[in-house]
Amino acid sequence: MKRFERVLLINPSYPHSHYPMAFRPLAGLGYISQALEDNGIEYNFIDLGLGYNTKDLNQKIYLFKPDLIGISMMTFKYANTYLLMKKIKDSYHDIKIVTGGAHISTLREKVLLECPSIDYGVVLEGEESIVELCQGKEIKEIKGLIYRNEEDGQILYNGDRPFNKELDKISFPRYNKFELSKYTEKEIPIVSSRGCPYNCIYCPVSLAIGKKLRVRSPEGVVTELEYWYNKGYRRFDFVDDNFTFYKERIYEICNGIEKRGFKNLGLHCGNGLRADKVDMDLLKKMKSVGFNYLAFGVEAGNNKVLKALRKSENIDVIEKAIKEACDLGIDVSLFFLVGSPEETLVDFEESISLAKRYPVKDVRFYNIIPYPNTELYDWIDKNNYFLKTPESYLNDASSWKNDPIFRTPQMSKEDKKKALKYGEQIRRKIRRKSIERKLNRYGLLGKLGAYLYISNFYQNNLSAKLNPLIRRIVKKKEGKGE
Repeated sequence: MKRFERVLLINPSYPHSHYPMAFRPLAGLGYISQALEDNGIEYNFIDLGLGYNTKDLNQKIYLFKPDLIGISMMTFKYANTYLLMKKIKDSYHDIKIVTGGAHISTLREKVLLECPSIDYGVVLEGEESIVELCQGKEIKEIKGLIYRNEEDGQILYNGDRPFNKELDKISFPRYNKFELSKYTEKEIPIVSSRGCPYNCIYCPVSLAIGKKLRVRSPEGVVTELEYWYNKGYRRFDFVDDNFTFYKERIYEICNGIEKRGFKNLGLHCGNGLRADKVDMDLLKKMKSVGFNYLAFGVEAGNNKVLKALRKSENIDVIEKAIKEACDLGIDVSLFFLVGSPEETLVDFEESISLAKRYPVKDVRFYNIIPYPNTELYDWIDKNNYFLKTPESYLNDASSWKNDPIFRTPQMSKEDKKKALKYGEQIRRKIRRKSIERKLNRYGLLGKLGAYLYISNFYQNNLSAKLNPLIRRIVKKKEGKGE
């Protein structure tokens, strides 16, 4: 079996997305790069989200001379990534291409069928699979690998690799070949757990990282924080899907932070917490060590819709968690879905009411994306509620767009567009009030700055250049995370 000795990892760019520029390193590619490094496999890395073009990529390939190129893929703009791989394959016939990430973990063999330029696909946890591929292990024996049979071109899958239950044995990323100074945010993402045991009908997370929840030890998490703290980093975002699932583990992480004497931390949980997995005592403890921003995945404003989504949460518990976090002075964001099964415009008004009830930092009303192999997708397909075919909407699968993908008996396409538009108006008001609170010491000038920040002109023309600067100013006024 062929060995691969030089691997070039690529993070594609995602133009015309809500985040067109890469603002921090990606943890997924960070873990893959660290696995290669730990096993003595030479690698290099280029993040096209930092503004690099095809000429820059070609120069990187020419100078590094990889025999394997690894590309991480999101479903959003997957056609662009397919085209990128085709261009690479057309220019460098002898270089093999392997792809990983949420797109292939969700769609599996279909991805290789759609994109002939891909030689291998790695699904779910990729650290061990990519190392075994590079080390020349017999191709048929590499679990978690999709590949093309060299004899007849048939696409084969070796079956899922058992999930690694001991996450402490996986090295956290050091990002040694990443251009960390070029990212707009001096922030490190932290993955302290993997997996999601819940059954929300819309969520593809369990397809990509598994239902079994696996966690790192508090000592391991704090050691990672210390590594970056000693390099001058103070801002960290815990990107877990279930960070506070085990409350005692969070207390131990907080105790470890206190014991090691870290100061002026800005700790975030931006991926969304479950409200039923926090309480006032835990929130107080988290705030005391630097957790100053939390997001809650609320999804809906009443129990009827939450039940239809199989969220397994109660609206009273959700509201209690929001109130407690706001009362503690923690910046809070709320995530809602628009047009869920059984949701009416009256139900949506309850989401709006909840969003306006507390002094939160931000609120997002998302257009639901039905991903293949989820229960929501199957329900829409079975009832013929699709307004678009999967082939037409998945490439533009952005929850930020006011472009409904399906209807329901309770909410038509027109109703959903109306709700999404209204939700965006409410979001702008909430964000403006939040920024005004931060800048109230500047009086009228602060109000003017807040209005400009959320205006369409600013967002369409100036945000990419000025957002990082404004965020730094606001954070300095908060006195955290610099």
